[in-house]
Amino acid sequence: MDNLQSIIEQIRVSESQDGPTAVFLAGRIGKISMGVAIASIVIGLLLCFLGLKLIKVISALVGVCIGAAAGTVISSIADITGFTRVIIIFACAIVLAALIFFLHRVGIFLMTFIFTVSTVFIFTGADEKIYVMAALGAAVVLGIAAMIFAEQGAIIITSVIGGVSAGTGIASISGLTDNPFMSLGIVGVLAVIGTAVQFVLYAKRRKKADKTPAKKIKKKDSMESEVEKARMLLDDEEDTDE
Repeated sequence: MDNLQSIIEQIRVSESQDGPTAVFLAGRIGKISMGVAIASIVIGLLLCFLGLKLIKVISALVGVCIGAAAGTVISSIADITGFTRVIIIFACAIVLAALIFFLHRVGIFLMTFIFTVSTVFIFTGADEKIYVMAALGAAVVLGIAAMIFAEQGAIIITSVIGGVSAGTGIASISGLTDNPFMSLGIVGVLAVIGTAVQFVLYAKRRKKADKTPAKKIKKKDSMESEVEKARMLLDDEEDTDE
């Protein structure tokens, strides 16, 4: 214990003197912050431009987080500790992740709900009851709308969340966090571009999907036409023989 207090005291002295230890700690914090920012940018760009393609995976990850939280609450209420608590949390996370993976509309609803509530609370706070009620109401309405229009809703919500994640990471690396307008500008531009790109990819996929049945019908009609021609030729040959 005395050794630990001695080390802490040395760190405090070095910080006050701007010594090597303080520089080392600052460098470590800088590296951690840089790593978090880079991860935020990479994840954000994937969400922003490929959100619809990754929606099932994203939904499953949302399920893991919510399931783990639910397992923690359940084990705390039941006063369960130790390895049993870990099993309950793990089981809840896996079950809910699997459920939402196959019911990805539920995942879209949850993402929209959580993001809407978080955004409203950031700007208004959660101190006033009216703000809380407004946030929950808006989150439910937007979540249901996103769930009904699943593909379009997935595009919009993943583009916005990805834009926020990547934009804040870029602002952090660029040293623009002190200028909120620049940060919001980067977030807005990325969200708009991501939405546009995903809708273009979505339109191309739908166009390709619509062409596939038409090709099958055309091929079927062509085969039927060839069969009819062959039958007519056989009939003509029979008439000639007679």
